[in-house]
Parts: sequence; C-alpha cells; structure tokens
Amino acid sequence: MANHGKRAPLARMRAGDGILIYSPSTTYPHGEPLQAVTIIGEVTGDEPEPSEVIAGGFRRAARLREIEPLPLGLIREYLPVARIRFGFFELDAVDAEALLDLVARRVAEQGPTTPPG
Repeated sequence: MANHGKRAPLARMRAGDGILIYSPSTTYPHGEPLQAVTIIGEVTGDEPEPSEVIAGGFRRAARLREIEPLPLGLIREYLPVARIRFGFFELDAVDAEALLDLVARRVAEQGPTTPPG
C-alpha cells in the first residue's frame, strides 16, 4: 500500500519495479523518530487490488524484506529529501542505481532474514 491506499500511484508501477520504504518513525503515527529506509522489495502484482486494511483503498502485490534501518543521513544525496514527506515518487535511474547498490551492501552485511508480516 502507498499513500494511504490511493490507487493512482500504485497504477503507475510495473511488475519488477524496485521499492524502498522509508520510515519516518518506529510506529505510525506517534512512534519515536527513525528517519530510515527499513524495507526493500519488488512489485509482483500486475494491477492495484482493493485493500482489506483501508476501506476504499488499494494495495499492490510485492515481495518485501525488512532490512537493518538505513539512516536518511547515509542516503540523502540520492534522494529528493523534500519529496519524502509526500510519500511516493520515482527516482531517476542514476540515483536509483546508486541507492540500490548501497542497500544491496547493507543487505549483504545483514545476511538472510524473513519477509515482514
């Protein structure tokens, strides 16, 4: 789910697109500040589907994996930081590749884990 279940952002995605999930806090809505990428993944579904969590909302099937939090300070040069608070956006190819390389190194250091949920 993205942007509180809005369909339009999910419809712009394609199967195989990479996903980075940024967590501003440890829990929603009133957790401790975290400001880190905490989940990575890949879109697997072909179309948005109705959400069982938010009435009238949508979700998109994806394979997700929790990672050791990757602090914003380590990745801000690859992200349009001002856009993070709006929730959903596409990175240009150069920044996406650099950021995914950084995430891949973090995942390799972490070792195997199980998917969230």
